[in-house]
Amino acid sequence: MAFAFYLDGNEVYKKVKKFFWRLMNDDTYQYKKVFDFFMFFLVLISVGILLYDIKNEVYPLLEDFDFYFITTIFLIEYIIRLWVYNDIHKIIIQEYEEAYFLGREFNLKKVFKEILLKKWEYIKSPFAIIDLLAILPGYRPLRIFRIFVIFRLFKLLRYTKSINTFIEVLANKRFELFILLIAVSFVTFIGGAVIYVFEAHSNPKIENLFDAIYWSLITISTVGYGDITPVTKEGRVLTMILIIFGIGFISFATSIIASAFTEKLEELKAERVVRTIKNMNDVYLICGYSNEAEILCERFSKENQDFVVVDIDDKRISKASIKGYIALKGDVTQKDFLKSLDFEKISKVFVLTNNDISNAFMILSIRAFFKDDDIKIIALANDEKNISKIQKAGADYVVVPTSVTSLLIAEYIGNPITFEVIDAILTEKRNAVIDEIIVIEDSILDGKLIGEIDFDKYKLILFGVLKKKESNLLNKTFSLSNGHFYFNPPFDLKLEAGDIIVVMGYSISVNYFKYLVERSSI
Repeated sequence: MAFAFYLDGNEVYKKVKKFFWRLMNDDTYQYKKVFDFFMFFLVLISVGILLYDIKNEVYPLLEDFDFYFITTIFLIEYIIRLWVYNDIHKIIIQEYEEAYFLGREFNLKKVFKEILLKKWEYIKSPFAIIDLLAILPGYRPLRIFRIFVIFRLFKLLRYTKSINTFIEVLANKRFELFILLIAVSFVTFIGGAVIYVFEAHSNPKIENLFDAIYWSLITISTVGYGDITPVTKEGRVLTMILIIFGIGFISFATSIIASAFTEKLEELKAERVVRTIKNMNDVYLICGYSNEAEILCERFSKENQDFVVVDIDDKRISKASIKGYIALKGDVTQKDFLKSLDFEKISKVFVLTNNDISNAFMILSIRAFFKDDDIKIIALANDEKNISKIQKAGADYVVVPTSVTSLLIAEYIGNPITFEVIDAILTEKRNAVIDEIIVIEDSILDGKLIGEIDFDKYKLILFGVLKKKESNLLNKTFSLSNGHFYFNPPFDLKLEAGDIIVVMGYSISVNYFKYLVERSSI
């Protein structure tokens, strides 16, 4: 009992067991790929040695390598899989706590029974049986065990995802395939029985019912070896009928497998996208591929910003995929779908559908699933009346496209030149951009006065500075949700780590200045 509690509280033991569990079972674990490749290689070598040994004399060194190394590795793998399948100490602790709570004696017999049942659950699983039988061919004194070499080939199924996928596809259509098998068996038997009746006494190649059924199966499959051919008119008519049935069966089987793969294809695409996200850093999640989202994607694509488009509509997903964006079909309001996304890698979420109710539900679902406030949600409000509702749902910023459009139109009417400048900046027609640069600690900006920075040298124009704290020395400011913004700040304003300066210039100038700031902080 004390040892069970010791294991339950031992972090090293937990880490070691988790490592081996992930090594054996977690497809996303990086070391599992190496392990799978290593085991795949070992299986091929061992099968090659065993096959060569059937008609040749194997070198003693290879024989020892197969028995002492490969078979031992297989045995260790089997033991580790049995070990990580479940936690024995948790069964003991659970029984102890139940006994203590109910005031009864600790039932050792019940504990042993449950432990054995759990382990037996693994031992009788198909893959565990294959693993066990794959160990036996290594014992050479009993040559009969070499027949189990086939299980070493089956063992490859563990380490090849594509073969597993193929089996999974067939398993999903097992009902249709079973019906097909019944139909083929029935027609084969009927065909064999009829040809046996017609030609049992006239065809020397058909000596018994087995020959007749063999001929029937070969004919239905359209293989036609030609070793048995009908010699009567009735038999030839039957042959033609069976060939027609055979073509139908083959077409039916092909359509079943093809439809299964089509259904699986979407799932495989989704898995690939999810794996891609896991390999990214600082990903933006765009929910809904609306017109606004399309413009945003073009901007992120130009800036080489990693992003993923999520939508429930096939056409919109297809449209995003055609443009080369990473797109995933899914419903953000579903918990299972959110689980598949790695929110540790996502820093910003853009909710941009043309339906405010959908936007609010998406935001609520994301906030409920991922409670970290560090993730920023920017949402679209198609109606100004819904701004407060979307903010209450959890959006950090809400953009109203109609208001923005109206302001731009008003600007165009009153100040057409200003409008063209703004339009050029927003659309980057002249490579002119307005961008934010974070003051990184110990960088060339940290601790500097505004007057000490030569923006002209870098071909930049300073718009303003965002500081988290309001300064009494500065009057011309307005509050934002994350600080206080100062237009045209004075030369004696000191920059601090965390401040954000907003500059305008050509994209090449801005990117170069960002590079200098980041490099100086290293």
